[in-house]
Amino acid sequence: MSEEETALPHGSPDGLWRWLLGGLAGGAVILGLLIAAYAIGYHRGQHHARAAVSATTQTTSTTTSATPVSPSLGPVQATPALVARGKSLFTADGCSACHSLTGATGAGPSLKGVAGSQVTLADGSTVTADDAYLERSITSPDAQVVKGYRAGVMSAAVSSFGLAAKPNDLRALVAFLKSQK
Repeated sequence: MSEEETALPHGSPDGLWRWLLGGLAGGAVILGLLIAAYAIGYHRGQHHARAAVSATTQTTSTTTSATPVSPSLGPVQATPALVARGKSLFTADGCSACHSLTGATGAGPSLKGVAGSQVTLADGSTVTADDAYLERSITSPDAQVVKGYRAGVMSAAVSSFGLAAKPNDLRALVAFLKSQK
């Protein structure tokens, strides 16, 4: 038999299986993207029950405020080298995926001009975003959740970095945030 006689016709079962597997692979990619979008804070939790968010925030605040995560760094001097290191960490650790530096909203609050500003929390109180607040927001993000955002999103994203045990990285990130005016 020649090669032409043994070749499968165009509408063969082999071609159908390839088409089906390609469709399944494409569907899996789309599903993965949807799950990732939800995981980083789909709609910042605005469509969830307010009572559940308030209860979670109050419980978390009570628990974390009694036991500080790390000792305070004290005032951070924003030297050019420290700011550059903080910018590098901000980019490498993926902070920019949720936090803008332009004032635009995202999965997390914008960090433009946050240092020294008044921040309204989910429980309605306000705090000044001083060095201690910035440090605590990085190492224990559920301690004081910003109004309009929900607890658990950032803590899940940063837990693997272990920033509470890395004071030099933490100091650099705070210096970088202080430079964003």
